[in-house]
Amino acid sequence: MHPGPAGSIVKIMKNIETVCKKIFSLAGKVQCEVMAEVREGALTRFADNVISQNVASSSADYMVRLLDNGRTAKINFNQAGDDSLKRAIISGLEILKKQKKDPALLPLAKPRPVAPGKNLFFKETAELSPAYRAGKAAELAKACKRSGQISCGTFENSASELVIANNLGLFARHRETSATHSVTVRDRDGFGWAERTAHDVNEIPFALLNASARAKAAGSRAPKEIKAGRYTVILEPQAASDILSCLAVFGFAGQLYNEGRSFICGKLGKKLLSPLLTIEDNALDGAAPGMTFDYEGQPRTKVKLIENGIIKAPVHDRKTAKAAKTASTGHALPQPSYMGPIPLNLSVKPGQGTLEDLIKGTERGILVTQFHYTNMLKEQDVEMTGMTRNGTFMVENGKITFPVKNLRFTQNMVEAFSNVEAVSGEAVPCAAWGAMACPAFRIKNFNFSSSTKF
Repeated sequence: MHPGPAGSIVKIMKNIETVCKKIFSLAGKVQCEVMAEVREGALTRFADNVISQNVASSSADYMVRLLDNGRTAKINFNQAGDDSLKRAIISGLEILKKQKKDPALLPLAKPRPVAPGKNLFFKETAELSPAYRAGKAAELAKACKRSGQISCGTFENSASELVIANNLGLFARHRETSATHSVTVRDRDGFGWAERTAHDVNEIPFALLNASARAKAAGSRAPKEIKAGRYTVILEPQAASDILSCLAVFGFAGQLYNEGRSFICGKLGKKLLSPLLTIEDNALDGAAPGMTFDYEGQPRTKVKLIENGIIKAPVHDRKTAKAAKTASTGHALPQPSYMGPIPLNLSVKPGQGTLEDLIKGTERGILVTQFHYTNMLKEQDVEMTGMTRNGTFMVENGKITFPVKNLRFTQNMVEAFSNVEAVSGEAVPCAAWGAMACPAFRIKNFNFSSSTKF
């Protein structure tokens, strides 16, 4: 990233306030909403124990939504000069005239008070130098060279700021930074992986991640093929978050709920899942915080999705809340949205003990580091398929006994998360649909539908 991105973003965002006023003036009496995002980021990629790529990018993108008399039009552009603005808005107004009326179209949102939330912008993270990222890549590469292993992966950092504004007086702003260290290590035919994302780069445990990936690669050499079937699984946080985020999104999206396409339909207040499972969507002060307003500038609220296995409530935006005759929880995506509102800041309540304790309590099962190629088969049942990757091990009598060749799973996740036997005591940040803080899980009768040859 070039020097001074934090200052650069502040300068651009001040200009965005002026740009919004110009857009509103050009829109005239038509209702007008502006979503403006400024992002600067950089990435260092390494492979075969050497850096292979350094890239940096910056962008300022605008999305303008126009509404008038039941009609709506949306335009996107990334040039904010006076001539460009004039051409874009004139074009949008012409498009607006030709749209069909939508009797269900809501007017733009009026301003409402928004909570300040946690500080998620860290200047040091925004301004990480290429030399810093290269140094972190080198730490892993040097260790791998000494042991005959091969490392690859990425280390990236970014700074962004988002503004939602409309000509009804709404103006909401959010800014944050992010750093992600993602590494894969190969040891002959063994592979190991580790990843962590944080708003503050100082919260990333680089040495621990590197050591974990290296140890798993060494321990994965000469994996054995096992039969497909149902096994107890110990899912590390990243593997658990991959499938749990789909359970939350496809189960608790307000539009899917209203349309009868969610597994929670008719189940509110009922115990459908394991009593060990509690999930809250909480962007304000939860373990996976984020924007305290949604993409219509409305305040986000804390929503308990699951409490001790009991289904509590879906999330809503203004449109789905009106249809359900309830209040919006502030979960709108950029409008119009085919998906409707979804939970994006999930905090999964930890249990007790460590990952090692989950392993010790397993008579016979499979430890999974990571899933990949996960896909939805049946949305309403949250039936999914995917494969294990980068560290899959057999556990017998409380100990890891040998590495396992990768397996494909085909599993109903409602069933899976009703079969939770134990949850670890630490929830770690994971990248999923949005952000999630997720612990490790032990789940019985998890269905591995086929084995592989690698």
